[in-house]
Amino acid sequence: MATYKIHPGIGIARLGNSDTDFYIAPETPAGLPQACEPTGNPRFGPDGVTPMLVSTFRDAEGRIKRQAARFQVFVYDDQSPAGRPLKIGDRIEGGGNEGTLTEIQWQVYVANKKACWYEFQQTVGEHGYPPDAPRRNADVVDQRSRLIIDPGPRIVTNAKRRAFFDRSGEGSYATTFPPADLAPHAIDTLGEMMMDDAGRLLVLGGHGRSGSEKTGPGEPHIRQYANNDGWYDDTSDGPVMARLVMFAENVQRTRYIDVEYPAWVIVGYPRYVPQMLDMVTMDEVLHDLFLQQFATDTALYGRLGSFDNPDPIDFRDEALLRQWRDGGRLTWNTDYKPLFYRDVWPILYRPDQFRFVCDILAQSNYPHDQEQRGLFDPAKLSIVPGSKAAQDIVAQQDAGKEPSVERKIEFASLARYTPAPAAAAQAGLADPYGPLRRYLFGLLRLPGEENEFKLEDKVSSRIHNLPLMPLLCGDNPLSNVAPSKFLRLTDYMLFILRQWAEGCFINEIDEGWLKKPPYTPYLPYPATPPKTGRALDSGVMSNVLGGAFCPGGEACWIMRNPSIYWEPYRFKADRSLSDFLESAAQQNTGTGVDVDYTFNVENPLSQDSDFVTGLQPGDLTKYSAVPWQSDFNECTTNPNDVTYADWNVNYPDSENDEDLHKDTKVWTTLWWPAHRPLQYAEVTSVANGAPNYVWTNWSKGVPQTHAGDLKMVTEWAKLGFVIRNPLLPASVYDSAATGQDFIYVSIETQQR
Repeated sequence: MATYKIHPGIGIARLGNSDTDFYIAPETPAGLPQACEPTGNPRFGPDGVTPMLVSTFRDAEGRIKRQAARFQVFVYDDQSPAGRPLKIGDRIEGGGNEGTLTEIQWQVYVANKKACWYEFQQTVGEHGYPPDAPRRNADVVDQRSRLIIDPGPRIVTNAKRRAFFDRSGEGSYATTFPPADLAPHAIDTLGEMMMDDAGRLLVLGGHGRSGSEKTGPGEPHIRQYANNDGWYDDTSDGPVMARLVMFAENVQRTRYIDVEYPAWVIVGYPRYVPQMLDMVTMDEVLHDLFLQQFATDTALYGRLGSFDNPDPIDFRDEALLRQWRDGGRLTWNTDYKPLFYRDVWPILYRPDQFRFVCDILAQSNYPHDQEQRGLFDPAKLSIVPGSKAAQDIVAQQDAGKEPSVERKIEFASLARYTPAPAAAAQAGLADPYGPLRRYLFGLLRLPGEENEFKLEDKVSSRIHNLPLMPLLCGDNPLSNVAPSKFLRLTDYMLFILRQWAEGCFINEIDEGWLKKPPYTPYLPYPATPPKTGRALDSGVMSNVLGGAFCPGGEACWIMRNPSIYWEPYRFKADRSLSDFLESAAQQNTGTGVDVDYTFNVENPLSQDSDFVTGLQPGDLTKYSAVPWQSDFNECTTNPNDVTYADWNVNYPDSENDEDLHKDTKVWTTLWWPAHRPLQYAEVTSVANGAPNYVWTNWSKGVPQTHAGDLKMVTEWAKLGFVIRNPLLPASVYDSAATGQDFIYVSIETQQR
């Protein structure tokens, strides 16, 4: 029997202030968005197959285009056990009927619950909220449900291909919206939805409008980065449901089948550097979560001693899964060999990219940025110990024709430290770049070191007196309650890099599995559209921020809570609010039901969470800052106090302690350079085909203070998008010798 699922399981739409133009969300890692017609139909290149990618992010009037999250139905059957996209005209089956798919009907229900939720206080709440945890807008005691923006569910069909999440309720739903006189911007809609000619759904979010209902002297004002009473914004989230309509020849009637389970849409702010992945992506966070909590690959992560015969664990069997989690020592399979260009290099590539959006990295990159590409040279890092290439290099080193990498590392690290030999070296295998691999791994921040700036007191253990990497803010560099000052890679990422550092990996190019060309190490991410539903899930999530969650980009730390998932990449939904009000069975019988869209008057959306029942509309984005512009504005740099490992703030003024003043050490630390750039190269002119650049602050004229937060509410749409430099030849991506070329630039000043 065939089953039907919506993919991606979690789709990402993005705000934009254009009320006319939009594009389709990228479905590949670090990909550009796809261009589309006003009806939502995708545009293709001259071959009619290759998607046409967006070349400008603004409409003719200079307004930012919105990003549409696109959903489609996949069928899983004997013919396609990994799933394939379902098309109008395909044969489908279900409910005792079989027929031809004639239509796909879609229902979406988004909401915004930020104003009624708990105040965001770093990691407080990740393990549940204490009884005295403060709520936003605590002065609103009666009718707190009015703080929820609830446009109600909307449906699109062949007869009605477009619907709006607006204040009107389309005349049949009792909506809840903020007062119409918010300042500086009113909120009258959370977006819209439409269906393209192929039956796929596109969901568009709001227009980036935020406003406060407070009036009087000094209003509106923003007091801090996350919690501002009286404020609302038009981000949102909620379930996406589909119903298949077929003509069943056996009964000569129209019959209906619902897909197996809802998907979800999250509306976030624009991604201003779309071709650059975050140091940790949401896909990497989820992949790690599902391996360790849902037993999705017990040959990779499982019970010690079980890897020759991996445990078959069904994550839906709660008792079996709990026994697996608690019953034995779970660990990583150290015999596993990652693929260098698929698994390892995409992680190592990112620090090199970040230097094009953050000039400030000059102060922190010296451990690995000693050459044009730093020490991240795939020609060296991909050499497998014992391979013919390794043997040839060792022979050249012995003959004095190739410099020894140990000397380079000693110079670059500014410390007399030689990494311990790996197993490959101990086995006598030629491994000319083993010390380089282990040196780079030694710089990484390991579990338990989230508050460590550098290991200056552990001379013999690892890299002495060098900043640990990644040198980015963690989930809580702001307070002393469960501090987590610095970001670290996921357990899975660290495992993969540890295997590589020890020489346990495979070079796909050497094996003939990967052809170079067309593969280019400096364009390492797959560019072809995903063919399976799971690949689509992963591709979409790779463009979402995976940390630091303070509170994060599109979503907060709630994303790493296994309790909210029905299956990998699919949230557990409150079915009373996600399903069609009339079931497919009722529609098949033709008896019908009286559909009452005023149900929320007596039973409004909950102001709490119930992970057993499932998520309601608005339950993901409510953890984030309100308005979103305040957190977005302040998350460029943060003064991390590195005086002590576990304490974030010193108070020398309390006792006029001058020595404490002098001993206090603060390190200016970046947040999310690929989401919220700090600096960039701007194209100022082009003379004789050669571009001229100026290195400039990204958010010019918007101070990174609370005062600047209010200005960002109105100025965010004027910021430039940073893309790969179209004025450079393609050959720059084929070599490590980039010199001072600005590979990522903003050219939108000229476009506007």
